[in-house]
Amino acid sequence: MIANVKPIAAGPAEAPRLTTRQRKVIAAIIAAPSYEDAIQAAGVCRQTFYSYLRQDHFKTELNRQLNELTDGAFTRLKTASGEAVETLRTLLKSESENVRLRAAQAIVDYVIKARELNEIETRLDAIEAHIDGGR
Repeated sequence: MIANVKPIAAGPAEAPRLTTRQRKVIAAIIAAPSYEDAIQAAGVCRQTFYSYLRQDHFKTELNRQLNELTDGAFTRLKTASGEAVETLRTLLKSESENVRLRAAQAIVDYVIKARELNEIETRLDAIEAHIDGGR
């Protein structure tokens, strides 16, 4: 009877959990301007620090936290961009001809860059569609 019982399939293997020391190293990497500073701030030796960087679960968590940080900064930049546009529009009405000229140049430059990026994105999408269609 026991011979007919099949073992329950295990779910996906859980990634190893980070140690307190590894979490401290990640926090130091995020806060420090360089790896050397992070090593000192975390209070670990160089060999341990770099061995952590070679571990997949450590790199995954470090990248997750870095992405979270940059995503938040990007969101704040997007919000501030509206204010920046309004500032440029206000400067177009300045009494100073030089200020008006620089604001106008900035607006035209940004419009041209946005259009170029849009064109590049369209072309890249077409290339990717062509490549995917060939498979």
